Amino acid sequence: MLGRKVLLNTKGGAVREFTARVANFARKQLTDSRLRPFALELLKLTGQWNLLTVRIMLAARKDRDVVSSASYDFLMYSGYVTMAYMWARQAAVAADRLDNGGDESEAFYKAKLATAEFYYERLLPRAHAHAHAHASTMLSPSKNLMQLHADDMAFTG
Repeated sequence: MLGRKVLLNTKGGAVREFTARVANFARKQLTDSRLRPFALELLKLTGQWNLLTVRIMLAARKDRDVVSSASYDFLMYSGYVTMAYMWARQAAVAADRLDNGGDESEAFYKAKLATAEFYYERLLPRAHAHAHAHASTMLSPSKNLMQLHADDMAFTG
């Protein structure tokens, strides 16, 4: 997916388009103190996601195997950030319903806000680990991945 959908077909445009949507949403949430921490983190993550994409594209020009070596961490990072966006959206709806009324109980909406906070504080930091792995290992030369021939992997007793 990284090579075909993100880099070849859209030249990073798929990531740019999605992160622009996320960033626009995040900017609108900055005025609500309950949502501001989520919004600020999303803005940081969308910038980082674009930077990671560009770095992979540039590295892939010299070494195509970088794409396959980077794909796991890139996709995990993408998933964590996408889920952060989904939780921020749920938190925004919950905050609105707390202020303006909704079909569910107040406790339900407060639980949505608390769950979003849990995601951001306990699970989302894993995205940073994948981004760090990207920066330190994914862009390292891929020759160590490909230096053994398949025949060298077959050991006979």
